[in-house]
Amino acid sequence: MKKKFLAVVMAVGLSMSLIACGGQSDQSTLEKIKEEGKFTYALSGAYPPFNSIDDSGDVVGFDVDIANALASEMGVEAEPITTQWDGIVGGLKSDRFDTVIGGLAITEDRLKEVSFTEPYYYDGAQFFAKKDLNLNSIEDLTDGKVGVVTGTTFQKELETMDNIKEAVQFESDIENFMAASDGRSDGIVTSRFVGIQAPAEYNLVAVGPLLYTEDIGIAVRQEDEDLLKELNRALKVITENGTYEEISQRWFGTNILEK
Repeated sequence: MKKKFLAVVMAVGLSMSLIACGGQSDQSTLEKIKEEGKFTYALSGAYPPFNSIDDSGDVVGFDVDIANALASEMGVEAEPITTQWDGIVGGLKSDRFDTVIGGLAITEDRLKEVSFTEPYYYDGAQFFAKKDLNLNSIEDLTDGKVGVVTGTTFQKELETMDNIKEAVQFESDIENFMAASDGRSDGIVTSRFVGIQAPAEYNLVAVGPLLYTEDIGIAVRQEDEDLLKELNRALKVITENGTYEEISQRWFGTNILEK
């Protein structure tokens, strides 16, 4: 009799466990965020002034301040997770983090894999090189050797140029800047805003016009429609109440959401 009773208890316990697990799997990402009081977001941590690691080991930058402002509007906190850029979309799709707030351009290829908010800034690809090379544009190079971060739209653009012999790939723009400054490449292609720091720290200057412009959004998994809607709502609020303007002016001296 005791064995039968124990078996019944174990069966009920297993059923309750399965129900609980089922309930958890049905929970949306936004519901999980509200319950835990935070959302996680990915960035490279090597893309100043958008995001980088300071001397104390903290992640700082424009992206971090925007993430914190969005989280505050949503009534939660934001937790950054640094990861290699080349695997950032895969990491999002495999649930390693809730969002990507780290300079991810909205492209047709990426829209097949993830969803994006409205743009949270507008950017453009710029070629930077040492001033003493006396270049007027990237087209002046012959058999050029140009640095780029792996997995970026910048890399794809370089691969279409007949005068570029090699797109030298790096894991971060910090390494990219250093290589060009040391003469290991003819220059780099990166965000025009990231290049703002290049002249002072790496003796590089912007060369020629923008290669192209792009819209930068916050990425979420395609199934997270409610989170997408909430992020768009929060972005609209911080844009209208002046929070976005203050953050952008602090980092860039201009509003980078204005074309």
